[in-house]
Amino acid sequence: MTQPAPPALAHETPAAVLSLVGSSILWGLAWWPLKYFATLGLDGHAIALTAYALVGVVALPFVLRERLAWRREFHLLLLIGLFFGLANFLFTWSLMVGSVVRSMLLFFLLPAWGAIGGRLVLKEKLGPRRLLAVALCLGGVFIIVGGVDVFNEPLSFADVTAFIAGLAYTAAGITNRAAREIPIASRTLMSFVGCTAVALFGLLVHVPAIPLLPATGWALLCLFAFVWLLGATLMSTYGVTHVQASRAAVLQVAELVVAVVSAMLIGGESLSAGEYVGGAMILAATLLEALSAPSQAKAGTA
Repeated sequence: MTQPAPPALAHETPAAVLSLVGSSILWGLAWWPLKYFATLGLDGHAIALTAYALVGVVALPFVLRERLAWRREFHLLLLIGLFFGLANFLFTWSLMVGSVVRSMLLFFLLPAWGAIGGRLVLKEKLGPRRLLAVALCLGGVFIIVGGVDVFNEPLSFADVTAFIAGLAYTAAGITNRAAREIPIASRTLMSFVGCTAVALFGLLVHVPAIPLLPATGWALLCLFAFVWLLGATLMSTYGVTHVQASRAAVLQVAELVVAVVSAMLIGGESLSAGEYVGGAMILAATLLEALSAPSQAKAGTA
């Protein structure tokens, strides 16, 4: 999952573009190892307490080292960690127990929530293009969840967690834009610390069953944590700080495309006619939002 960051630097390099594309591919394929870990008996809560916590423990000293820079915006840093942590926690769970395609599409209502939240909190102006993106997003999700039939039966756990994860991610992005003094490293790594904290507080209401994994299972968890999650995060952060913001936003749409296509080709998932239409509407909205905000970029964590 990608994460908003400050505007990119003016100097753009081919390596930065490749880094950004690579990170989008990794995030788009993140469902694959998560589904594997689900077959081992782990759920989203367990992943947060293991893989995310491993990175969180390593990341915390680097965040604290920059405390002189962010101490005046400590409250914003906490909110960034809380919202990104909740988004990672819920979205991971959604991908592990539900349809990858539906989870990705419901999560990618970001253009709608970002535009609405930006207007309400940051007083950002909404032009015709962003209003169209909001309409496409909301119309797309209404079609995906079944149209008027959604009122006849409750949404699944995976649908609800993906939906709430998108809201939390948007709240984190708005908070990120409001912050001015927090260094990029702290903004990026705080999502792992926040996810760990959310998972620990979550033990008050849910204690996940962590099975006795073989040594290879723990080794794969560590590789997933430090190579996949942290590696994709660092690649994305490097990319968005060295690529023009408008190009970075468009390139990161590849995450949604990679996830949907790979879930159909590798995971054997399929789309109904309504999901095709709704997904196309959300993809169009995401591209519109990316092209309408050239001053913003993204950095990542999933």
